[in-house]
Amino acid sequence: MSWWWPFRRRQQQRAITYQDVWGSGGDPAVLRGGSQERALRLAPVYAATRLLADSVASLPMKTFVAVGEERRPTPLPPLFRRPSAVGTRYDWLHRAVTSLTLRGNAYGLIVATDAAGWPSQIEWLHPDDVSIEDNFSAVPVWYYKGRRLEAEQMFHIPAYTLPGQILGLSPIGYLMVTTETGLLAQQFGRDWFANGSTPAAVLETDQEVSKEAAGILKARFKEAAAARDVVALGGGVKYRPISVPADESQFLETIKATANQIAAWYGVPPEKVGGETGGSLTYNTVEQNSIDLATWTFRPWLARLEQAFSLLRPPVEEVTFNADAMIRTDLKSRYEAHGMALDQGWRNRDEVRAIENEAPLPGGLGQTYLPLSSAMSVSLDPEQANARNIVEMIQKVGSGVGVMLTADEARAILNQAGAKLTGHYQAPVAPEEP
Repeated sequence: MSWWWPFRRRQQQRAITYQDVWGSGGDPAVLRGGSQERALRLAPVYAATRLLADSVASLPMKTFVAVGEERRPTPLPPLFRRPSAVGTRYDWLHRAVTSLTLRGNAYGLIVATDAAGWPSQIEWLHPDDVSIEDNFSAVPVWYYKGRRLEAEQMFHIPAYTLPGQILGLSPIGYLMVTTETGLLAQQFGRDWFANGSTPAAVLETDQEVSKEAAGILKARFKEAAAARDVVALGGGVKYRPISVPADESQFLETIKATANQIAAWYGVPPEKVGGETGGSLTYNTVEQNSIDLATWTFRPWLARLEQAFSLLRPPVEEVTFNADAMIRTDLKSRYEAHGMALDQGWRNRDEVRAIENEAPLPGGLGQTYLPLSSAMSVSLDPEQANARNIVEMIQKVGSGVGVMLTADEARAILNQAGAKLTGHYQAPVAPEEP
């Protein structure tokens, strides 16, 4: 089936099995075929596809159930815990994104379903092994290695599509001229350094030299040069190095230009794939580039996969990636962001602690959504004019050691030390022993 057609919710005996996809043994070759292999030999193509596949595959996945306007998290279904019999979920996602970025399509064979008929295991097929009978039909007929598939066996995600077509456009197909140019420049560089496309230098003299004498002179010169010894030239012989002609030295510029073009195709920063940005990079520009990369490059890919994967679950269930895990800020910026979330009351302490991989506070103390600004409504006497600043300082100290404190908790700590601050915090009552 194509990715936007619903599944038939029934269990079936599949005509094509795991062995048909992976063979009798050995690690699967995710990509094969002349055009793909040639393109992946070009460093910018490999770097761009690796960057996209690695980044998407490394993100945590979550599922939610919509209850009215509320979205409640649910345990991950088996499909997204162990989606393939070969490798991990990371490997499974990596295969899908690699197929999408190179060939414009990801073809999945549904090999197992749960009791309700929803897919529980999908194996990605090599694009060269999949064909379609009518690319312009709303109900396409799929073939795998020449064998017809039932519509409900096929899960298809296209990347770049045109109206009226089922299959996505192949990036490598449209990048063929660019990749071949880059490979030719790469081959020129190899030939230049390995095989000596042009002599490195010449020994010249005004006197007539026989072929035998020239061979001896050349051999002695090369021997001395290889040994880093002093070369003695006599008989009017002079050494003249040969510089690389301008038209031949352009292969370096060609390689950089190729990297920039490939970066533009995939929407990644040129410096990530061996190209040039045209300006110097600072800490601020690198950080902004990371944000732009997550927003303008990764976000569309994640949205494409989220919507496709959500079709593999019941209509009330939604599959998402945690894109926040993609942006890693410094410690100070991260804690400031936590403080803003707590201060505005849209995140509680347990949620902040979960982001920092900390356990929830005992007794449900971290479940309250209380803006810090409202918790700061305290009465200050003249001798305690800086009490609010002191409370905020205690909060920052707690953040520095990985403990998130509310204003009331910080105030209570100060009161235990002899301060006389008022507030709303009440010490928790220890639960009674059962």
